[in-house]
Amino acid sequence: MKHKNKIARHIFFILMATTLATNLLPARDSPYTRKGTGPKYWIAYESCWITNQPISETRWQANIDWINESYKSFGYDMICTDGWIEAAQTINTNGYITTYNDDWTHGFDYWADYLKQRDLTLGIYYNPMWLTKAAYDKNVTIQGTHYKARDLVGPVSFNDPLYWVDTDKPGAKEWIQGYVNHFIRLGAVYLRIDFLENYERNYGTAKYRQALEWIQEAAGNKIFLSLVMPNCYNHGETELRYGDMIRVDDDCFNGGWDFTSNRRRGQWRPIWPQYGNAYDGFLGFSDIGGRGQMILDGDFMRLNTSATDAERMFLFSLMVMGGSPLAIADQYDTVGTHGWVYQNTELLQLHTLGFVGKPLSANPADIENSSRWVGQLPNGDWVVGLFNREDDPQFRKIDFAKELGLPGGTTPNVRDLWEHTDLGPATGGYATQLPPHACKIVTIRSTSPKYEAEVTSMRDGASKSTTAFNYSGPGYVEFGPNQSPNLLLAVQMPRSGSYTLRAIYGNTSVHTAQADVIVNDALGKQTLVMPGGQQPNTWHTVQCTVALQEGLNYITLQRNPGNNTPFNLDYLTIE
Repeated sequence: MKHKNKIARHIFFILMATTLATNLLPARDSPYTRKGTGPKYWIAYESCWITNQPISETRWQANIDWINESYKSFGYDMICTDGWIEAAQTINTNGYITTYNDDWTHGFDYWADYLKQRDLTLGIYYNPMWLTKAAYDKNVTIQGTHYKARDLVGPVSFNDPLYWVDTDKPGAKEWIQGYVNHFIRLGAVYLRIDFLENYERNYGTAKYRQALEWIQEAAGNKIFLSLVMPNCYNHGETELRYGDMIRVDDDCFNGGWDFTSNRRRGQWRPIWPQYGNAYDGFLGFSDIGGRGQMILDGDFMRLNTSATDAERMFLFSLMVMGGSPLAIADQYDTVGTHGWVYQNTELLQLHTLGFVGKPLSANPADIENSSRWVGQLPNGDWVVGLFNREDDPQFRKIDFAKELGLPGGTTPNVRDLWEHTDLGPATGGYATQLPPHACKIVTIRSTSPKYEAEVTSMRDGASKSTTAFNYSGPGYVEFGPNQSPNLLLAVQMPRSGSYTLRAIYGNTSVHTAQADVIVNDALGKQTLVMPGGQQPNTWHTVQCTVALQEGLNYITLQRNPGNNTPFNLDYLTIE
């Protein structure tokens, strides 16, 4: 029976991979998603989870001061409340909560100012679709309307202290958008919106989508939207449109290897949580993670629950490779001697640069390839993550020419980011024997101004493929005939000036394909003309001149809206 289950699981994930590759999902492109990676911050989860009650104000402050002293200099610059929010019933005249808990002496405004004085920012956990019992009992008037709180509530409540607002009710839009604006006025820069599956399950996808649309409209670029516990139907179709970040796996809970890799390993389900552990979650949603797409949230890290340093390094490395927020849930009196893992400056630099990696396979049944992650930095250098999820030692390697497309399969330097050591020049590839639950994260210097298309952000129908031959690196990108497929990449240039952009493409259609190149969202564009009638498995070059600025540039390459001829893109060079 165990053998049959393994075969069935393998077939299932092959079918899932095929389904995900054909999804045509337009994505929200905000300043937050454009950065590529989530925030670095501390979250009040652990105390709440362990005690099953709201965090005390004294403990909250002690953790703020600890982060300020020990982690702010490493880029952890936000402090966020968490759940157990039902006892927040102190409201203003508009019915909106003003403090995390009624037992607290100070409100959100006080703590926003306290943080600001320390060059830290405030994140708030709350769902704008909630309406407190206090607001209901007082039957407050909805700001800007003549409607009352009791007019808004739906037939199903979240729980006794919190009602759900029904988006079909008049005044619901004003309530929901007013809540978002309320948190912005309080000084919050991050809104963690939880229990979204509960609302969608009880009120349906249409009302859920409407609520998120209103939230996004009110938020604009003024507050980061974190979507927590979403069903992500149709591979996150709704969430991609309206959120900056989605949770991709079940809650941390007691943490440990169960949370990192083992919980429901290799199992998928169509509702929240689709994946039980962080590793599977990053695999499953890796195709929609990246700049201008969706930030993937692997949930919180409690390093004090991991059994070994290897497991702690594995979890932190996974979060970095997936572009996740780096959310410390350990506390000043629980982190013990493990805080150094959060302070790896070389991995933190990858995160700051907006790095988001891709697995060579998103199928967890493909143990070897799903354990190898790759991606490129804006300067063209490669980052490779080799992971061992197994309980015995595993051999892992990366082929420089075949899997990274490095010319000649050589590099002037490989660097180990946990050992902080240059390993020197290498030819052919990099290989290592990994102990159980261990990983290696290395950078591989590139001497070529070459960017592989399949590790960029592939959006709106653009998707990775490997069915052709003679391509460079781990694949190429298909620009199909539907929607407006495009990719987004960030490139770092040493100086401002005109550069030649070359696109290596394939077009077996009888028609000419066209693609527009847009730099830094400028109104002007360059059009690449790619003649058809080419032989299968052959690749050709087309070029244009682009003006790039010193530092970071964003380049979008999209199929011309007036031309629906499909084509394939292997890689770009810029010099």
